[in-house]
Amino acid sequence: MKLREKLVVLVLALFCLAVHWRGFTAWFRADDFAWMGLTLGVHNFADLLKALFAPLAEGTIRPLSERVFFMAGYALFGLNALPFRIAIFATQFANLALVRSVGDRLTGVRGAGFFAAIFWTANNPTATALSWASAYNQVLCAFFLLLAFHFLLRYIETGKGRYNLYQWLAFVAGFGAMELNIVYPALAAVYTLLCARKFFFRTLPLFAVSVVYFVVHHAVVTPDKNPGYALHFTGSMLRTLGKYWAWSVGPLYFWTPIHAPNWLVMAGVALVSVGLLAFAARRSAAWFALAWFVISIAPVLPLRDHITDYYAFVPAIGLCWLGGWALAQTFRSGSPAMYAALALAAVYILLVMPRTLEASNWNYRITMRARDLVEGLATVGQLHPGKTVLLEGVDTVLFWNAVLDHPHRLIGIDHLYLTPNSQRHIRAFPDLGDVNEFVLPPDLTSVALDRDEVVVYDVRGPRLRNITSAYAERPRDLRLPSSVDVANPLAALLLGSEWYAPDGNHRWMPKHATLRMAGPSAAGQNLYLRGSCPDEQLRNGPLAVTVTIDGVTLPAAAIRPGENSFELAYALPASATGQPVMQVAVEVARTFHTAADQRDLGLAFGVFEIR
Repeated sequence: MKLREKLVVLVLALFCLAVHWRGFTAWFRADDFAWMGLTLGVHNFADLLKALFAPLAEGTIRPLSERVFFMAGYALFGLNALPFRIAIFATQFANLALVRSVGDRLTGVRGAGFFAAIFWTANNPTATALSWASAYNQVLCAFFLLLAFHFLLRYIETGKGRYNLYQWLAFVAGFGAMELNIVYPALAAVYTLLCARKFFFRTLPLFAVSVVYFVVHHAVVTPDKNPGYALHFTGSMLRTLGKYWAWSVGPLYFWTPIHAPNWLVMAGVALVSVGLLAFAARRSAAWFALAWFVISIAPVLPLRDHITDYYAFVPAIGLCWLGGWALAQTFRSGSPAMYAALALAAVYILLVMPRTLEASNWNYRITMRARDLVEGLATVGQLHPGKTVLLEGVDTVLFWNAVLDHPHRLIGIDHLYLTPNSQRHIRAFPDLGDVNEFVLPPDLTSVALDRDEVVVYDVRGPRLRNITSAYAERPRDLRLPSSVDVANPLAALLLGSEWYAPDGNHRWMPKHATLRMAGPSAAGQNLYLRGSCPDEQLRNGPLAVTVTIDGVTLPAAAIRPGENSFELAYALPASATGQPVMQVAVEVARTFHTAADQRDLGLAFGVFEIR
């Protein structure tokens, strides 16, 4: 790389760092803790393979951008966020260098790639991609797509086979970053068809890899049951495309912190859109820039109910190339159109930059709250080793970003819950998780306080505050819970003596086990049993599970081979409705042993819940 090119890349990197400084100094939140937590379950090579390649998070398998990145980072640096941030921004700096280089080659106009990189840095989805560590999959996916396309251009320019090999290597590696990588053959094929037709047929073998990936991925991944991820191949896809387009040339949700009128924002989006399309009308390479946007956004268009800002991070590159080309071309021509291009560029920057800065600041503030809570809990764990910790005053933002994904396990706290009735102050997002699973029932809280098994801390304020004594003096609600997490050691007083000791996030039962809980509050509610059943228990076929409520035996349900994680539902008898105490007995058709565990093992349970 020549000195001039190095200086240009340095300028782009410094601009990126200046715009996204809050992202560079942010901490962790939400899914970040779940990915780092995978490290805690690795005890041997088999565990490592499972952690790296088992489908997780809506069935995704991203070993490089999520598993290796977070697991290796946590193993080496713990909860020090700086090394993670350095890796994220270093990857993005490489992306900017590739956007500049590819942009100049794609357009044949020097400076087009530079302006494209500037526009992309200011783009709203870039704020999330660089601020939230879990969005590194977007950054790394962009790197592999850009790198593969860069080598394709070099192959076309030089005809040297080694660049074709490099393209293939980058393409295949991209599957470790994100499943969006599957679109690369379409990008390569469209470009060669428009701009380098004699190389078109050489791109077709790439499709075979994407097809194999698609088939294998769908064979090993269980379809996601979250309705938010349901696919809708309807006219809604065009509306979704329009939204992502608008959010790529203007501010997300048409909102800007400068409080510009909505009509003015929409007018600016329309002007920028018309300008881009008018410039692209007679240029084949410009049509490829548009195709980049459409092809790379296409996989998420059926997700009508899960429209997410960072999904536009990679697609926006195509529109930024187009905008950079238009600006550089008119500058070089010196025509009056230069002023129109400058005006549209200024409109774009004024539309998106305030929103990008605010989004980066918003994420930073949340991660700082998460850091204060987790670091405070680390001190609590040292002061009260082995005790269950109850948190008072957790709000919606703090719960979903610093409690849900169990960051306490990363600092040695095994059991952490919210105080009774905390769910009343937390907005529910059923597609993300169930707040009730984290709330300790009143009766368990009361007994645990009497036994000195818990400490209560108030999270409101700059530091955690021990309020155990004051909390113990409050009036107590001694009703039995309608949801029992049997893995919780504090739940032992609700369980029969048959149960084995807790084992991580579950507790084993033998052939027969009992527990007490409150009856349903209304007729028509069901009892749900969640747990896991290993393959050893299912080798002899389906396993019948019978539940008895206050002596009334319910119709048996069955766990079938392949259903290792299960949720069984039982209709409750009318006589149980409104009962303060309901006796539940569970019995399995058979038990099993393992070489390492000679106990009579039935099922491993998590939660018994009435809803």
